Amino acid sequence: MRRRTMGRILGGLLGLAALAAGVGVRAGGGPSDTELAKLGLRRSGPLLLLEAESEVHAKAKEVRQLTRQLSQDIARQQMTASPEQHQAQLKLLNAQLNQYKAQLNTTRNALNRIPKRRGYPINYALYQQLTYNRNMLQAEVNQGTAFLNQVKNQKFDPKARLQADADVRNRREERNLAVQDLRKLVDGLQEKYAAVAKEPRVQKWLEVPEGSAGVKPKLGPSHTIRLDIKMLEQLERGSAEGNSGSGRAGRRGRRSRTTKQAAPAGDSASPF
Repeated sequence: MRRRTMGRILGGLLGLAALAAGVGVRAGGGPSDTELAKLGLRRSGPLLLLEAESEVHAKAKEVRQLTRQLSQDIARQQMTASPEQHQAQLKLLNAQLNQYKAQLNTTRNALNRIPKRRGYPINYALYQQLTYNRNMLQAEVNQGTAFLNQVKNQKFDPKARLQADADVRNRREERNLAVQDLRKLVDGLQEKYAAVAKEPRVQKWLEVPEGSAGVKPKLGPSHTIRLDIKMLEQLERGSAEGNSGSGRAGRRGRRSRTTKQAAPAGDSASPF
């Protein structure tokens, strides 16, 4: 009897040991951080991302910042047209700010409703998208509030028109150059992803389930970079439409040589 009991206990312990060993293999069966780094990759949740994404996203943030500043410069320019336009622009800025605030609250509520398991969002892609939108909207609210507070007490000054025109012209050129730089970085990143996707090691990693849930990893780009690219393409479309529109021939100059830059069509908005 005692032998049978001990046999059952021993068998149970061996079973648990085998199960634990199996789980360990699954959890640690993926590539190590060192192996990923050799190919310029890193982990982000279930994704394998290129480290080069950080440079692309930094440039995209610069483009967004310049776009916001250009939008503000255009608002100042329009406020120098007439006293009526000055007041109309103030109302428009306030309405835009309230719209951003409402969208920010909606996004925060949506984030809070995403269910989590062990602190990890079940719908990771949706969580990434909403977090990205929340951060962009928060930036719009912060800068929009600061700008509105700055200009709402300023009086109409027609003499400020020349300076406003120069500010818009210089800021637009600065933003256009940043957009061109971003396009080069995006193209380079896409080429790198295409190359790393052909690596036999990477192809093998993507076929092996990892963790206790047995989920296969995926190769990037990340959702953030996808949205950065979407923003870039919106600005490029605005450039193409602006350069082909009537009444802009005098403004083309050297910018007419390429359509891969932002143009006045998208100047009054801050695309995400």
